Amino acid sequence: MFSSVKYECDNGESSAEPLLEKIERRVLPSFLRKHCVTISIAAITFVVLSAAIWTLRGHAFWTSTRDGSCMLAAARREWRSLNSRQRLEYLRAVKCLSTIPSNICNGTLHDEFAYIHRNIGDYSHEAAPFLPWHRYFIHIYEQTLKERCHYTGTLPYWDWTQDWANLTQAPIWSAVEGFGGNGDSDHPAPVGGGYCVQDGPFAGLQVQYYNEDWRPHCLSRGFLAAESYLEHFGAHRLNSSAIASVLDIPDYFRFLLMLEDGPHSAIPIIVRGDFSRFTAPNDPIFFLHHAQLDRLWWQWQSAHPDRTLAYHGPSRHNSTKAAQLTDLIEMAGLAPNVQVSSVMATNSRLLCYEYQD
Repeated sequence: MFSSVKYECDNGESSAEPLLEKIERRVLPSFLRKHCVTISIAAITFVVLSAAIWTLRGHAFWTSTRDGSCMLAAARREWRSLNSRQRLEYLRAVKCLSTIPSNICNGTLHDEFAYIHRNIGDYSHEAAPFLPWHRYFIHIYEQTLKERCHYTGTLPYWDWTQDWANLTQAPIWSAVEGFGGNGDSDHPAPVGGGYCVQDGPFAGLQVQYYNEDWRPHCLSRGFLAAESYLEHFGAHRLNSSAIASVLDIPDYFRFLLMLEDGPHSAIPIIVRGDFSRFTAPNDPIFFLHHAQLDRLWWQWQSAHPDRTLAYHGPSRHNSTKAAQLTDLIEMAGLAPNVQVSSVMATNSRLLCYEYQD
């Protein structure tokens, strides 16, 4: 019994001196047993406390289980359910990205996401990869906030079904604890029919790209008038009834197209400015919008067990090649390319989150 304990707690080597061996047998067993028990208790306590702190901070604590799934999923929450401190902390981290130079493009970490979305992500639109590509894309954004700007929360989502009747007055546009509001018509921007945003944390933010061009300019928005968007875009694309109809579609690709052509497109049409082109990630609202779309896909998947790996349609925009789960999600250096299959579930080895109402 003792030799077993000795090997675990000492240096793993047996003594060659008979006298020393006798002294060890007489004196050390009780000391070593106490020492090992103390270390074991301390180690267990440290692991448990670390897991608790990690989870409370909004991280996912996961381990290498047999099926590769995470143990505790981090909760992504709706913007208005965050308290004041949480909202301000998220906004701080987002602003931080615009202070760190990029190694990928001519700009900052903030500009990287618009650059990659335009130059790489456009292949996924109106094709099978649309949902998995953006799921991975916003995950990379969330991880960048954590790793480069010390953010300890999770990516929030914007449930615009709560705001469809008066979308441009939603709390998310608050200048105090939100993303700022409409552009100022006294400060026209040269993009997307918008104006420079002059209030909130992103007032005066300079972004570097617009669609295919390197075109430094101010972050811009140009909200449509209420009567325009309610009649043509809001009511029949963003309200709860419209979304329920989309969620009722059993086929993956038909569901994707209705989601993409409906609420996905409605928000850029209403907000305009930078949001109106493939460089839409210039506007930080993009990520909360796509977190909401990802949430709807997550709900659709959760409704039936066989939907977790439901995936078909063209492999790329305007392609005749059928999509497969082994296809790679391309990120051009923003993050490693991964197979589509690795992001189909949000409780896998790569992803570890869920959505909280």
